[in-house]
Amino acid sequence: MAKNESSKSKAEVYREERKARIAKAAKQNAKSIEKRTAASNIIKKVVAIVLAVAIVGGIAWKLVDDLGVIERLATAVTIGDTKVTAAQFNYYYTSQYQQMAYYANYYQQNLGYSVGFDTSVAPDEQNTTEKDEDGNPITWAQHFSDAAVEHAQFVLAYYGEAVKAGYKLTEDEQAEINETIENYRTEAAENNYSLNAYLRQSFGGGFNEKSFKKQLEMETLAQNFYNDKSDELKNGITDDEIKKEYEENKKNYNYTDVRYYPFNFTTLTAKEGETDEALKARQEEANNKVIAEAKAIYEKLTDEKSFTDAITAYKNEGAETPSDKDFTTLSKNATYSTLTSAVTEEGADWALDNARKAGDKTMITGESGVYIIFSVKPSYAMNSVDVRHCLIKFEAQDEDNVTEAEKKAAYDKAKALYDEWLAGEKTEDTFKKMAEENTGDEGSASTGGLYEGIRVSDSYMQEFEDWSFDPSRKAGDSGIIETDYGYHIMYFVSNNTDDLDWKNTIRENKGTEALENYNDALLAEDGSYPINENTRWTAKVSKKFCDKIRKNIAYSSAK
Repeated sequence: MAKNESSKSKAEVYREERKARIAKAAKQNAKSIEKRTAASNIIKKVVAIVLAVAIVGGIAWKLVDDLGVIERLATAVTIGDTKVTAAQFNYYYTSQYQQMAYYANYYQQNLGYSVGFDTSVAPDEQNTTEKDEDGNPITWAQHFSDAAVEHAQFVLAYYGEAVKAGYKLTEDEQAEINETIENYRTEAAENNYSLNAYLRQSFGGGFNEKSFKKQLEMETLAQNFYNDKSDELKNGITDDEIKKEYEENKKNYNYTDVRYYPFNFTTLTAKEGETDEALKARQEEANNKVIAEAKAIYEKLTDEKSFTDAITAYKNEGAETPSDKDFTTLSKNATYSTLTSAVTEEGADWALDNARKAGDKTMITGESGVYIIFSVKPSYAMNSVDVRHCLIKFEAQDEDNVTEAEKKAAYDKAKALYDEWLAGEKTEDTFKKMAEENTGDEGSASTGGLYEGIRVSDSYMQEFEDWSFDPSRKAGDSGIIETDYGYHIMYFVSNNTDDLDWKNTIRENKGTEALENYNDALLAEDGSYPINENTRWTAKVSKKFCDKIRKNIAYSSAK
């Protein structure tokens, strides 16, 4: 029998959380294994000479420290049979810090919110939201250390499996690695550094060109093996497995179109001297009034128009200047999860029930209010489509406030191109050529504006999506639409009726689950690549890094 959560010890809970972090780190590492730095062993004879100078002169320890000689000898972590030196661990630690610093700055500058990490403060002086097994806050320094260990395990495990499988770098991959190194060499020269000195400054002592190159090679092979294993497991999911999952859980994979309106309850607060019982009775009375209003609307509802008309009249009641706004929400291509958030789980179950018919209605009372839901298009499957477009962007002084004149200029240009194309052969090839020569979408310019296999779940602009997934759309259809980016001249290529969303989603989900199971087994404590951490050295690397950050912050503040 499975344990209840409450019966688990702190150590068990902590191990489970750590396992979850490892799995999450593996996914993140696999998306983009950082193309940076590495580690190597130094010739013992050279170390002996340096140490001898230090002993005789009593002055060379700073040089030893700066060059990372000791770090190249000390073992910070052992992954299976492979030792990760302190110098290598410094690389992994620095990579984790740099990645988080990038995200923190990006989200703050572009989206205006914090991810909880402050780049102006040393990592050991600020806490994450995580807790250790004793319930104490985990600092960002410890977080980076843990993540570095997990990243090192991921790279070495998948690299080890790649070597066992006989993986080799292609000529193009080797050329890309060499190009990466040359880019670093150029950056180093621009900052008056040698490459090795620049690598030490970027990733700590102990790095040189040879070890850097080796690290890049390891990471490339590790990524290749991971990608191939992912494809292998995903492609191993049979059609019978996929069909069985779909038949048993259609509501999780189908879509529906519904119109709904929420009648929200108002949460009351106690008046002075009011008892809990009196407040509860008053709250129930207020809620019942809302329910009665919703029921009155519900009884008038005979079709979609009567719904919108009734809600419009309800919202405009008593208003001196009635609005003709549609106050109901039309949710197109709605999924089970989106409807659960919008109209409760009960509402989602109703809307995606296989027995649902267009024109059905329901009224559901939830914790926060009452929802009237009208089925416009009952549960249906969707497939991918292929389209081409040619974007004529707004040439605006202020992208957030495009003027009517700027819009007209863009439309006139789009219309002229479209009319010229319509006057010609009107083929996909001629449209492709027009897009190649005129589109403002750099991502699709080289393919003639082609977007293949797009799905309603891909988060395209609403207008772009509405045009592309119009049920009446057929090959060769064309037109002009407007989005926030400008005017798009559209061309419908194909309706991929065999490429159903549910098949794709189930294959992806089951493939991901299989990969997670493979990853868990590969990185398990009793597997081939267990972690044996030398906490004395990992802590030392972390402290040295944080001290460096403090110095940099102090230097920047003093300028």
